Amino acid sequence: MNKKGLYFGLAYSLFVIIFKLVILFGGFSLTHFGWYYSNITAVFMVIPFYILAIKSTRDKDYNGVIGGKEATRIALTVFIVGAVLVSAYNYFEFEYAGKKIAIEYYNSAQFLDYLKKLPQVKEADYAKIIEEQIKNTEVSAFKATTGKLFSYILLGLSSTFICAVLLKRNRVN
Repeated sequence: MNKKGLYFGLAYSLFVIIFKLVILFGGFSLTHFGWYYSNITAVFMVIPFYILAIKSTRDKDYNGVIGGKEATRIALTVFIVGAVLVSAYNYFEFEYAGKKIAIEYYNSAQFLDYLKKLPQVKEADYAKIIEEQIKNTEVSAFKATTGKLFSYILLGLSSTFICAVLLKRNRVN
């Protein structure tokens, strides 16, 4: 395992956890950004860490030359460290705050406005839908973490390979 990949993975994890804690404790969890886009933003935040890890290793350890396999290995190290640590954080966040926040959201005017915008939903069904959504919040923290991990795997792995291909540099003969 590449040490720089490990360090950049730890830095990414710390950065994302701080980002999510600001959203959680800042009261932004029920905002449009906090509810819908904060997770995908956290996933895309890994790309600069891939670039920095590969570029740092290429320029300092390999004299400006790095192959695609090595660049991919470094980026995958960042990815794996980030996946493990951020998933652990997501698990604990859901266990200790996520259920409460979800119940607040489904009882909020924001969710009611969302239901009103749906033409296929009748006003008489609002209470039933809200009750079903609250009941669905009783899922396990593992299931909620797995749902977030799927988007991280999908976008994280593809961006790993893209960054590795873009940053590889072969020897000039």
